[in-house]
Amino acid sequence: MDPENKQFETLRHRIEHEDNLMNQRLSWILSSQSFLLTAYTILLNAPTMLRSEMHGKHQQLLLWLIPLSGVVTVALIWLAIFAAILAMRDLRACAAGQVGLISEHIQGSRSTRWMGLSAPVLIPGVFLFTWLLIAFS
Repeated sequence: MDPENKQFETLRHRIEHEDNLMNQRLSWILSSQSFLLTAYTILLNAPTMLRSEMHGKHQQLLLWLIPLSGVVTVALIWLAIFAAILAMRDLRACAAGQVGLISEHIQGSRSTRWMGLSAPVLIPGVFLFTWLLIAFS
C-alpha cells in the first residue's frame, strides 16, 4: 500500500471510530433518559397512603434529583457528542490538506453530514428541554 492510500485509510478509520463513539453516546443518552423518565413517572404515581414519613422525604428528594440527574447527564453526553463532531471536522480538515484527497469522499457532502448529525445534535436538546420544563413547572 502506497503512503497516500495509507494516509487515506488512517483518516477513514479515525473518522469511523469517532462516528462509532458518537453513536454509542447517542445510545447512552437514549438509555439513560428513558430510565430516568420512567423512574420519575413511577415516582409521581407512587401511592401516598402507604408510605412512611421517611419514604415521603425520599420521594420529595428524588422528585428533585431525577430531573437534575437528567439535565447533568444530557449536558455531559451532549458535550461528548460535540467532541466527536469537532474531531471529525479536524480529520476532514486534515484530509483536505492531503494531495488527492477530497473531504467529501471521506464523509459525504456538507448537507448530508448536517442531516446525518441532526439526530445526535438535536435529541439531547429535546431531553434537556423536557427536564427543564419538568423542573421549573
